[in-house]
Amino acid sequence: MPPEVFISYSSKDRTVANMVCALLEERGRRCWIAPRDIVPGASWGEAIIDGLKGASVFVLVFSRHANSSPQILREVERAVHLGLPIIPFRIEEAMPERSLEYFMSVPHWLDALSPPVEDHIARLGDVVEQLITGPRGDYVPRKPRGAKSLSWNNALVRAGVGGAVLALLLLAAWFGGLAPPDSPVGWLTALLVLVVPAGAVASGSIRTWTKRSMQGALIALLLAAAATYGWTSSAYLIAGENGAPLVRGTECTPDAKLVFEEECPDLPADALADAAYDVAALWTAASIGRVKLMLAAAWTLAALAAALLVAGWLGGPRRLKQEEP
Repeated sequence: MPPEVFISYSSKDRTVANMVCALLEERGRRCWIAPRDIVPGASWGEAIIDGLKGASVFVLVFSRHANSSPQILREVERAVHLGLPIIPFRIEEAMPERSLEYFMSVPHWLDALSPPVEDHIARLGDVVEQLITGPRGDYVPRKPRGAKSLSWNNALVRAGVGGAVLALLLLAAWFGGLAPPDSPVGWLTALLVLVVPAGAVASGSIRTWTKRSMQGALIALLLAAAATYGWTSSAYLIAGENGAPLVRGTECTPDAKLVFEEECPDLPADALADAAYDVAALWTAASIGRVKLMLAAAWTLAALAAALLVAGWLGGPRRLKQEEP
């Protein structure tokens, strides 16, 4: 299949150019792009001319690097000479200079200055499709299906994967005995972090969680909740029968006060064995409940903060890294 789209770009912008090429070819539009389509040993100039002559559309990935490239100017000039429609795809806040400005006075100017760049590339694909096939009122862009739709460029996929990894880590912590004992919080928080990142992307609120001020607040919440959980567990989790963790209270029962007096509520280890490992015989149910609630709240807050951080880091718009000179 001969190339239908010629992609012109500076080598500093190869990341964006390769993404444009991948999307257009995913839609069935064969592209010509250097150096991929230059046969080893062939003349670079001849290969470019052949690519231009066979193309129906000329796409220029425009940036400050392209603005100063004599090679790109020659490619644009030849495209104009051959009568190709030119689509400047601007990825930086720059305007064409000198000779290039003359050739860039075209109607199909597309800006891709704001993230996510994937949305702008999809729009570019629509324009290319319409230029090649002609205007059609019933045109609907073809969307990838099956495994192709699970691209890492999809914010929902990135957030979903991040949430799944975090959920597995929390489940491992639960099975390892780090989560609050005798509480459904261990597996409930795993379910929570599994859906929160993807839910933030799907709801359209992801930009809230990508703000630096919000991420700073979430990190502070995560650290505070983790510190609270660590202190509470070190102070109020005790080893029961066969080493199983138990939650003790902050206030002794009347019977325990009679026996241990000033030692309450920090009772010796043998007191629990004497009580047949029944914490309710030594500490009041209300005080045990308060400690359990504190542990569950701290664990849940830490998990929720981590999930929202993952949503902001992985589910937010991505800025492409340009090659440096």
